[in-house]
Amino acid sequence: MEKEYNKNLFIRAITALAIAIPIILIILIENFWLFSFTISMICFIGYYDWIKNKFRHPFLWGFNLIFGYFWLLIILIAGDFIFKEASEMQEESSLSFYYIFLLSLFNTAIFDTSAYITGSNIGKNSIAPNISPNKTWEGLVGGLIGSIIFSSIIINLFDLSLWLISVYLLGSILAFAGDLFISFHKREKNIKDTGTLLPGHGGVLDRLDSHLLATPITIILTILLA
Repeated sequence: MEKEYNKNLFIRAITALAIAIPIILIILIENFWLFSFTISMICFIGYYDWIKNKFRHPFLWGFNLIFGYFWLLIILIAGDFIFKEASEMQEESSLSFYYIFLLSLFNTAIFDTSAYITGSNIGKNSIAPNISPNKTWEGLVGGLIGSIIFSSIIINLFDLSLWLISVYLLGSILAFAGDLFISFHKREKNIKDTGTLLPGHGGVLDRLDSHLLATPITIILTILLA
């Protein structure tokens, strides 16, 4: 059992790195059109996963999935404008909008990873046994602790407001809700993953689920409060 867990964790880590490194580089280039194209392709593949598995109300929810990520692009334009305006009034700007986007993704990833490791090792009390029995209260708490540690580090590195801890905690809870939402549909269709494209993770939609609500709202609140 432990050997299988270590193997799965290793596969998940390798796949995550293979996905994360190019996406991080694309974000750090800070080219709006390259960024828009990348996000668009990712959400269209996620939409394909939704349609392929014939989830409930496939067109409606699939459309909402794509729409949700496209409105991220609108936020990006507005956010970039806000930061440019703010930087003219301040001698130095702590973070560009692209960095805020990247840190929001990191927070969700750290929450997911912390929750997975904690839940796999000490999880006993299932939160929603009829939907996703492997999601436990212990895992949720472990994920939130990971988010608190990460946000505390970011606050000290970039001299941001303590509000960021609350923002990232809310983002983590929304990430959990998004994950549970997709798990509900997978349970309804009696499938473990939405696809097989990403070894150790499943389909693209299995990776997008945590970001559907968490990333946009985390970005907006970070701009407003941190």
